[in-house]
Amino acid sequence: GIGIGESLLRYLYSINKSSSLLVGTWQDATWAIRFYVKNGFVLHKRKQTVQLLKKYWKVSLKQIANSVVLEKFIN
Repeated sequence: GIGIGESLLRYLYSINKSSSLLVGTWQDATWAIRFYVKNGFVLHKRKQTVQLLKKYWKVSLKQIANSVVLEKFIN
């Protein structure tokens, strides 16, 4: 609650070479989802979440079923 997470996100934005940043987390980690949404991330719907998890992460089917993906588009 002292701004470390937001500072880390600003650093990631500064070194990111693409137009967006993807984050995957457990769907039950509601505190994490709230943090990312508060910082401008958009929560993807289930179909796109599954597609993104399969494309960018190497995770089990169980983990895919219990995860969400959020994305922030960087200016």
